Order: sequence, then structure tokens, then C-alpha cells
Amino acid sequence: MRALVLTLVAVVLAVTPSLTMAQSTGPPQGPDGPLWLTAQAPPAPPGAGAQPPRPPRGMGLGGAWWKNSEVARKLELSDAQVAQIEKTFLEHRLQLVDLRAALDKEELKLQPLLDAERPDEAKVGGQLDAIIVARGKLDKANALMLLAIRRTLTQEQWRKLQLLQQEREAGRGRPGEPPPGR
Repeated sequence: MRALVLTLVAVVLAVTPSLTMAQSTGPPQGPDGPLWLTAQAPPAPPGAGAQPPRPPRGMGLGGAWWKNSEVARKLELSDAQVAQIEKTFLEHRLQLVDLRAALDKEELKLQPLLDAERPDEAKVGGQLDAIIVARGKLDKANALMLLAIRRTLTQEQWRKLQLLQQEREAGRGRPGEPPPGR
């Protein structure tokens, strides 16, 4: 029974990835540098079984991509656009930090339920529902922030950003760097 519940939790956590922002002063950091601005969750705690989600197309160029001079040059971002994107990011950041903390609390409440001698399926299910609701609120707030950032870009800049993202996904280099072999 316990193995079934743990497997169920791992599947639920893997299927419902969270969108998150770092709670530090800089962009979220991973082993290879800044994580995706948009979607990378910090590394899952040991045993959580969740994999970091892939970022939405066009917005996942790592960290504060609008501050990357090469990306800004390729997108032809104006100083006003960079300032507006930064303002939007900062306006949403506090809410995202609070929503991430709420999700973390709900996830923490699950562990004692799973550690019980005989986990109560109804309680575990209810807590999983609470986690999914908290994760959904975080996802929605992050998506709305990204939509606000997207409104700052022209259609041409958006198209270029999507192309840069496709290059990144294909593993042909970091943002602003030429693909290997060029």
C-alpha cells in the first residue's frame, strides 16, 4: 500500500509541474548557470521524484534573458522595453514567492501522511488535491506574468524570441552564443 501511495505521489508531482521564481535576489541558479526564467523549479528535494518542467516556448532563455546583452541585441530590445520587462517581473515576483511558499507548505503537509504506519488514502488524496490547487495558482500567476512580459514585445521580437528558444531547446548553444561549429 505504501509503495502504491509513494508511486502515486511521484506520478502526480511529475505530471503537474510547478512554475516558480527564485526567492533570492538574482535569477534562479542551477548546476549550469541560470535556470529558465519561466518554469524551472529548483531541484526537487531528495525522494520527491519530480522532474523540472520544460519552459513555455519563447520565454525560456535562462534567467533574466532581457538583461543578456546578446539576446537584447538579437531581439532589438529598446532600453524602455528592458525597463518595462524588469518592472513587470518585479511587480509579479512577490506574489510568485508567496504562491511558491504556499505550494511548499502543502507539499510538506503530505510527508507525515505518507510516513504513517497505514496511510489514510482519503487524507493523502485530499492533500494531493491541495497540492494541485496550490500548484495551479502558481502556474496561473506565472503565466499571467509571462503574458504581461510578452505584451512588451513586438510581434517580430516575439517571433525572434521563439526562434532563440528553439535553438536553445535543440541544444545548439546558450542564449546569445553561436551554435557549435560556426
